[in-house]
Amino acid sequence: MDLGFLRPLFGETGDYVSVYLDTDRAHENALTAIDLRWQAARQRLAEAGASQASLDAAAAVAGAPGEARGYAVFARAGAVAFTGALDAPPRREIARLAPLPHLMPLLAQRRPPIPHLRVSATRVGGEILAIGGSGRGWRDWVSGQQWPVHKTSVGGWSQPRFQRSVEETWDENAKTLAAEVGAVAGRIGARHVIVSGDVRARSLLLGHLATPLRESATVLDEEVSADSQAMTEAADRALSEWAGRRTRERFDDWRTKLAHGLAVEGLVPTMAAFRDGQVSDLFLADDPTSTASVWIGPGGGDIAASSEELLERDVPAPVADRADAALVRAVVHTDAELHFLPVDLVEGGDPAACGGIAHPRDGVCATLRFSLEAVDGP
Repeated sequence: MDLGFLRPLFGETGDYVSVYLDTDRAHENALTAIDLRWQAARQRLAEAGASQASLDAAAAVAGAPGEARGYAVFARAGAVAFTGALDAPPRREIARLAPLPHLMPLLAQRRPPIPHLRVSATRVGGEILAIGGSGRGWRDWVSGQQWPVHKTSVGGWSQPRFQRSVEETWDENAKTLAAEVGAVAGRIGARHVIVSGDVRARSLLLGHLATPLRESATVLDEEVSADSQAMTEAADRALSEWAGRRTRERFDDWRTKLAHGLAVEGLVPTMAAFRDGQVSDLFLADDPTSTASVWIGPGGGDIAASSEELLERDVPAPVADRADAALVRAVVHTDAELHFLPVDLVEGGDPAACGGIAHPRDGVCATLRFSLEAVDGP
């Protein structure tokens, strides 16, 4: 998860209003219920000391887009800094005034989508549904905007031409479809494809796809269109599996590097690595019940377990805030990547099968760009 687009939120610290509200409108009297929830949240924020201007700005949470079942608003100094739409009610309704915006629940619940293709193959060609790309990124997705969807039909002939046999014509159609799949994948940056359709046609298509797409392909054993509900559900399952595999691969890399001084485990060592600009990948357990706090300063890398540590580094006026909020800022500031750990890596596992580690201490760990020992020398 690349969070560089959030950098403007951290130009200033202090007096950030963060609100997460259930805005599901599927129930009777939903609008009244949403307004009551916001009024209760507003009262809590006012009691915490939020300014009238910021409360007025945060009121945007009650005007969430109709399709958003949950909504998050972050406001400061009388202006909305960022909003996020959720496809389900927030796991916890939050009304918080703090030095930093509380972004972690939004990041955890609104995971970034993966550009991909959904292809329905027929013996006369097929159709391609391209999801994502066109320069649109996760910022648009988390803000509630839908990624671009482009549908392309390929082929249109079914009879043998000249001296070709039926099988040769089918194969030519599959080659044409495969070429278009490769071209569309290149345009939107997709590395994954879900294939449905005629059994023979999809087999021929897979045979003509470039190796990376063929190896990543998931086959839905149904003759359905590319934009069908069955394809949507198959894509959701496949993308979840792909994302999980990628996180596990990066976590396996963390285990290997830990033995060579190029990774750290636990909150305190991870914060020290952030202060030194070492972190390339942060792995974090998704724990909505966490209340862990740390000390921060004005800089993105100003994060420590005590105010004394920051004062020793000449960081002015340290203040306390949530650990997860501070870690998000550190990730954004250092251009690191954030990965949420799969549940089984957090809740347990066989240490022998996990390189001697069942799960990282404190539910947090990081791989490093470099070792300070290597920089300092022997």
